Amino acid sequence: KKESRWRRLKRSYRLLESDEIAKAKVELVVLGKRYPLVADDEGLLRLELKGLPVGRHRVEARYPGHEGPLRVMSGEVVVAPAKPGVAVLSDIDDTVLKTGVGNKLKLIKKVLFGNARMLQSYPYTPALYRELAAKAPLVFVSGSPINLYPRLKTFFALRGFPRGAMRLKNLGSGKGSDSLFGQKKYKLAKIREVFALLPGYRFILVGDSGEKDPEIYRATEKAFPKRVAKVLIHNVSEAKASEARFRGQLLFRSYREAAVALNKAKLLSPAALSRVRASAVATKKTKAAK
Repeated sequence: KKESRWRRLKRSYRLLESDEIAKAKVELVVLGKRYPLVADDEGLLRLELKGLPVGRHRVEARYPGHEGPLRVMSGEVVVAPAKPGVAVLSDIDDTVLKTGVGNKLKLIKKVLFGNARMLQSYPYTPALYRELAAKAPLVFVSGSPINLYPRLKTFFALRGFPRGAMRLKNLGSGKGSDSLFGQKKYKLAKIREVFALLPGYRFILVGDSGEKDPEIYRATEKAFPKRVAKVLIHNVSEAKASEARFRGQLLFRSYREAAVALNKAKLLSPAALSRVRASAVATKKTKAAK
């Protein structure tokens, strides 16, 4: 947190200024099997596998490069049970991360002069997401650029969020890049991809009132009427529940309120609700100890 503004600016620059390697030859290793791939013009890779066992499995990406030693990076693939269940699809900015996305100037300042340790969430949020993700796949769909993935990953870990997949924007000018604008079109396309990857699952959709999440989730319900279990909208804009854009959706101020609503809808157990409520007490004790 004590890092200087100049150091934070340099760190942000290194994240945002990326030099993609078009058509790079990369080998992915999953459960001992090797898959040779060629990156697209933006340096991105996509591999679709079927028949993997349920659970979390290590993935290695091996890139020999043009010169020098072999470079290896690791990640994981999450395979959910192929049976009916409930999954969670959530926005990030102003939904679980205090961003102020409605004020573009402040947002730019936070991105350029911030770091992962300075990012803040909302009370009860990590605890609620931990309880949901204990029995449900968790996917974040956000308009944030993919360059910020390392910062977001660190933020989630520092604040005690469960691990979840992140679908972020690939900003650029090449083929297959996502536009800086057209948020609704972009998010709807990503949501359709997630729904296709988890057939049979019903989704809890979580967003905020600051931008277009209510409209995006309404369009999702219209396209997939039997696959939306609940829509939760975090009120960050002094909105009124009586507004037409929130019809049939829960507009909430506190994630404790959201947890109660999920419990009433039988999407969160009484024991899980008690643990979410208790998380605020634990947080206060931690702050007092510090």
